[in-house]
Amino acid sequence: MALLPPRGRALSVMTANLRYPARDRHPWAERLPAWVELLTRETPHLVGTQEGTIEQLDALVAALPERYAWTGEGRAGGDAGEFTAVLFDTQRLDARAVDVRWISETPDVPGSRSWGSSHPRTITSVDLRDRVGGHLLRFINVHVDHRSERARPHAARMLRELVVQAAADDAQAVVTGDFNVDQEHDLHRLLVSDGLVSDAVDTAPEAGVADADVDTFHFYRGVRRGGRRIDWILHTPGLTTLAVAPNTWAPGGVFPSDHFPVQAHLQWAADAPAAE
Repeated sequence: MALLPPRGRALSVMTANLRYPARDRHPWAERLPAWVELLTRETPHLVGTQEGTIEQLDALVAALPERYAWTGEGRAGGDAGEFTAVLFDTQRLDARAVDVRWISETPDVPGSRSWGSSHPRTITSVDLRDRVGGHLLRFINVHVDHRSERARPHAARMLRELVVQAAADDAQAVVTGDFNVDQEHDLHRLLVSDGLVSDAVDTAPEAGVADADVDTFHFYRGVRRGGRRIDWILHTPGLTTLAVAPNTWAPGGVFPSDHFPVQAHLQWAADAPAAE
């Protein structure tokens, strides 16, 4: 049974750190079937992924229903390195434009990094049209550096610029990612403090929030209830959150990743039933 079964016209979105194919006790060959089963059960319309390589992404999408496609560019440029790839359901959404930029002083230069970042870090932005209702959406996915405090405000600035540009084009925006800091960090405040975007955990009705105290990074240790959420789903005011939760499912005890994916159902405010 799905954690968040399909719900009317709502968009099902997910942020999912795939975990690169590390040489550890959790090989990709064992984790891939778990990802396939999880995504097939949940049927998200949009998935912002982090850390996946070209081989992982190709294998994952090949094993999913044919309606899924993916887009992005490796952080070293082209097909090289980890991706912040976006998976999407082509039966629900039409992709209109894709933009990949680097969190650096030269964002158009593949492989570039600045401000003490440990690795090149990318933002993948996909402009989409929802086939149900014709709404326009910019889906923005990021993997923020895990070490550099100096890079984080610049990541926030770049994300906000993409959201503002979407608004200028009459589109709503969703931002997903592995932010590598929790919701108490200044990075979260920089993104949500003025209402440009909001955290789905904060905007969902109380009955629609599950397991908000679960640490989303678990490093294969299972559920820990410290409340540290480093994987976020943010959205603009033209979208409302119906439900949000981390997915702690581990078939046969196999965790798909060292992060729990986070899911949300988002409804276009224009489609919400009128209050009586």
